Amino acid sequence: MRWTKSELINLKDHKVEFNEDITFEPKAFKFTRRLNGLENVHVNGIGIYNIDYDLFDVEMNISGIMITPCAITNDDIDVPFDFDSHVLFSLTDSDDLDMYIVENDIIELAPVIFQLINLEVPLKAVKSGDIEYPKGDGWAIISEEEFERSRKEEIDPRLAKLKEFKFSDDD
Repeated sequence: MRWTKSELINLKDHKVEFNEDITFEPKAFKFTRRLNGLENVHVNGIGIYNIDYDLFDVEMNISGIMITPCAITNDDIDVPFDFDSHVLFSLTDSDDLDMYIVENDIIELAPVIFQLINLEVPLKAVKSGDIEYPKGDGWAIISEEEFERSRKEEIDPRLAKLKEFKFSDDD
């Protein structure tokens, strides 16, 4: 998914339609803390080159599976994603912060897609099902259900003395 300015000018209606699967190299995830990998990334959309303003306007849908670390166990979790995006590329210098500035008249969509996916990574993901929570000497992480259960079993310290009270059947 790479186009040059001359290719866009020579296209009929200056329009590009794409429907592709993308893979990213493992080194792309080296500097991402919340994203360990991507699988089955599929991108489809349309790009229209506006010759008057020297802009390339892209509407696309991006879907796939992101691999993120569990916030509790740090194990990998598969998180599906599917979102629409609108991106604008300027082939001339621009001060507009909402545009990607194209260098050397070559538009590369894959790095932009990687950035967009990174924006969709959840801040915290937790594995579902039975989780073996970490624990150590004098501490343990417990689930919310376990916390509520222990709280119900706990005796109110103001009423603890009543437990020692013995009723007598002397009439």
